[in-house]
Formats: sequence, structure tokens, C-alpha cells
Amino acid sequence: MIMTIELLLIIIAVCLLFITNAIILCINISDKQKEIRNQVDRLSDNTRLNVDLKSKNRFKKTLRTLLKHKYVKNRTFKKAAMTFMKIAQKTGDPLDKSYCLGWAGRCYDDYGDRVLAAVCYSAAVEISPSDIFASNQLGDFYRDSESRESETHYNRALEYDPLSSATYFKLAKFHSRHGESETAIEKYQTAIKANNGYVAPMAEAAIESAKIGDIAGLMRFYFLAMANDVYEFEKLEEAIKECI
Repeated sequence: MIMTIELLLIIIAVCLLFITNAIILCINISDKQKEIRNQVDRLSDNTRLNVDLKSKNRFKKTLRTLLKHKYVKNRTFKKAAMTFMKIAQKTGDPLDKSYCLGWAGRCYDDYGDRVLAAVCYSAAVEISPSDIFASNQLGDFYRDSESRESETHYNRALEYDPLSSATYFKLAKFHSRHGESETAIEKYQTAIKANNGYVAPMAEAAIESAKIGDIAGLMRFYFLAMANDVYEFEKLEEAIKECI
């Protein structure tokens, strides 16, 4: 009987501890959400009064916290995007305007509105063609469409950053989707040259080589990827088998 009571007390204590921890966690989550929303509210109010570099940097710091925070709600991204739009509207400097529009686009992306994001990126590029981030984002936006718009934006990004292996990789994927395997392989090779440890283009180049029946190229890129020993080779092998 005594053992039963002791066991019951232990179970009750464990349950109370679990409930207490759950309540504390919920309170912490709520406090973090409230803190972030308040930060955005304060910065939104500041943009109504003046726009300067300090204000913009403060918002950028807050936004980075926003983007990394797992408890942030979607509507907070929308509010952040609208705040950046206000800053862009008020600032007279083209680079600042483009910068703010690019961040607005990123917020709309995270909010889930890719169309408004693309509008912001397009405006950023129109104001400042050297905005590499916005060009890349537009390339991603149009990549799955039937048009060649994606190629235009990736090439513009490469014009201002010719050593970007990631952009060459994206451009190669675009050519691959359009059935242009030889051009895709060429772009993958450029991506590899720009970054010797970049395994993804090695694997993709092996697959593209298999598509056009280039066994020598297939083996070269396959073993190149293997040498880096960081790729899912079973997946790569299955993809190659499907092409041959």
C-alpha cells in the first residue's frame, strides 16, 4: 500500500513538472513573438518620420532575427515587407532604394507571395541593374516557366559577379530543363572551376552526359564527384541508369 502511494506521488510530481515546463515554453514562445512584433512596429513607426542609414541598419538587424526565428508568423513577414517598401519610397538614393526593395521581395517570398516578391525584385533591378541578389531571385522565379526570362536574369547576375558558382549552377539547371544538355554541361563545368569543392554540378554534369550518351564525360564527372565523397551516390547512380 505504501509503495503504491509513493509511486502515485512520483507520477503526480512528474506530471506537474511536465505541465509546468509546457506552460513555461508557451510563455517563452509568446514573449518572443511579441518582442519581434514590437521591434517591427517600432521600426515601422520610425520610417514615417525619417529615413537614414542608421534606421535602415537597425531594421536589417531586426529582419535577420525575424528570418531566422522559428516562431515568427507569416503576417510578420508581410508587415516587414511593407515597412521596407515605405523606406524605399522615401529614400532618394538609388542603391538604398534597390536594397530596400530587394529585402521587401525576400519578405514577400517568406510570406508566400511570390508574385509580389517578383514585382519588388523587378523594381530593384530596374533601379540598380547591379543588384545581384534581385537578379538571382528573378531567375529562380521564372526558372520553371516556358520563357527564356530566367536565363536573362541569371546572365545579368553573372555580368556583375562572374565568379558565382551558385549562379552558374542555376543557369545550368535552366538549360537542362530546356533540353540543352551540352550547354548545361558547359555551365556546370564553369561552376566547378569557380568552386572546386562544389559537388552538385559534378553530379548533375554526369547525369547530363548520360542523357546525350557521352560515356567518357559521364565517367569523368562521376568519379570527380566520388573523389569529393559528399554526394548521395545511390541516387546519382539511379539517375544515370534512367538516362542510359
